[in-house]
Amino acid sequence: MKSNSEKNQTKLPWWIELLFVQIGLPDSWLAKFLKKKKETANFVNNNKKYIAYSALLISGILYIYPIVRYTSSSASCIDKTIKYLKINNLNKTQSELDINSIAVGYCHGGSLPK
Repeated sequence: MKSNSEKNQTKLPWWIELLFVQIGLPDSWLAKFLKKKKETANFVNNNKKYIAYSALLISGILYIYPIVRYTSSSASCIDKTIKYLKINNLNKTQSELDINSIAVGYCHGGSLPK
């Protein structure tokens, strides 16, 4: 049979048990951590709308960034290839549109004409 004092004690969360009982971190850290946790919970409850908008904005930026980076890299490759083709005059009879299409094809896995 359990004593009365054992019945009144609540079980500690695993992270408190590990960090503050087993490892022996200072108790003052636990008090500060629990105070900050409560302040954070209050802040989140008071600013849910702004946090949701911020998360939506950040996720949108993170979603679009690889597309922008790929497009920028592709445009840079095309510009360099056009300059190379114009300098070397590989096909003197080709128009500007043909040179551009050759550069786009090269930058997307094709080869340059000989």
